[in-house]
Amino acid sequence: MKKLKNRKTLLFALLLLVLVGVGGTLAYYYSEATIANKFKTMTYDVVLREEFNNTWGTKKVYISNEEETSTPVVLRVNYNEVWKVETEDGISFLPNSNGTDDFATKTWTQTFRDDFIKGYDGWYYYKKVLNGQEEVQILDSVTKNTILISSSTDYDSYNDYDYELTFNYEAIQADAVAVSEIWGVETTISNGNVDWPWISSS
Repeated sequence: MKKLKNRKTLLFALLLLVLVGVGGTLAYYYSEATIANKFKTMTYDVVLREEFNNTWGTKKVYISNEEETSTPVVLRVNYNEVWKVETEDGISFLPNSNGTDDFATKTWTQTFRDDFIKGYDGWYYYKKVLNGQEEVQILDSVTKNTILISSSTDYDSYNDYDYELTFNYEAIQADAVAVSEIWGVETTISNGNVDWPWISSS
């Protein structure tokens, strides 16, 4: 009777050992199966760069997707220009055009004339993808139209005004869905080219 009791005790101990061993193994494998998946988001470093020394004819404007690892982007640009002077009575403004000609003449690059298309929203949309470490020049110079100013007696005050030209740009990863959701316009992107059918057909 005593031997049978000892055998039962030994059998129970072995069974307990097996259960502990299985439990420990399960816990071990569960721990090893927990893996943190980290996804790196797309990044880009798009900047507007200019060469300008505060004299007429010197303003060049570039837009660059700086880093080699930057994701490709689509691009749109617009600009604002004004002649203004600040006096004791406040700030006065004059337009840059007399309806036919500009008092400050912008010399756009061939790239801007060929590869940007103007939308009804006032933005100029780039027809190519701007990849990492790529740059596009949009402006070559700005000159003062002295002949127009001197021949327009109604606009003598332009000589007392300062001309300001500022650029704005926006860039989104080169994905048609992202463009539609963020800019609210349709596009197709293929082989580095960007088509804006809503502009072309308007």
